Amino acid sequence: MPRLRIPYHFASAWFLVFLVINPAWGQSFNSVLSKLDQTYYYPQKQGLKSFSARIEWDQLDVASGSGKFLRNPDFIFSWQADSFSKLGNFELAKGQEHISGDRAQELSQQIRAYRESIIPLTLEQKFSDFDGRVHAMEGAKLIVRLTSKTASEQNYKLLVDTREWVIRKLRFQQSHSPQNVEGEFRYLKLDGKPAIIESRTRFEMKGQKYNEVTNYTYKKIKGVWWIHRIDQTFKQGDHIVQTYVLRLTDFNPVLFSRQ
Repeated sequence: MPRLRIPYHFASAWFLVFLVINPAWGQSFNSVLSKLDQTYYYPQKQGLKSFSARIEWDQLDVASGSGKFLRNPDFIFSWQADSFSKLGNFELAKGQEHISGDRAQELSQQIRAYRESIIPLTLEQKFSDFDGRVHAMEGAKLIVRLTSKTASEQNYKLLVDTREWVIRKLRFQQSHSPQNVEGEFRYLKLDGKPAIIESRTRFEMKGQKYNEVTNYTYKKIKGVWWIHRIDQTFKQGDHIVQTYVLRLTDFNPVLFSRQ
């Protein structure tokens, strides 16, 4: 699945086609999301009952300019198939009681943005409270416009490649930061299904423009492909604002027994 977290996990010229394209009659936005979900690789669709892993988390020591990384406290990520939110959670790993409550809360808020990078919501789950419209374009492409039913100023525009049934580009708008978010995605195949290997994002915060590049590597354990490492860099122009590296270890997937 595409990791549309916008940390988590977009105003390109191609969005101007909205001025001239026609609605794709017979294509509901729900049917398009369903088709995309059938195409993407989701670890939770491989018979997953529960999952946990240790997260080792480094960030660039920007202040010193040394190019070295600082180690953040380790976290434990856990996910349950029967959870109401369908999202995983993070908690500090044991042995780090020396960390203050305020610091622990700050770190927990930061790492929370990576929940969907590890086990993402399906598109139908993510956009269950959205209304949508589909427009056809030349060259086997669709534009899907999605507007939140609960947050009137929150909307997405997705550029869908119907040859491979993946999202190529995305634009996200809301009334608070980050704003004017634009992203594009590259994929690799895991057991014949696409999974994101790189996302490139542009966005604005407090009137300043930023770029973000995130790369994902995968590892197969118990027959299921998992995110193994996340490398994420934020830039303002050519200046590196921050770089994060997350590594998953101590994988513990539990699969439903097959009758």
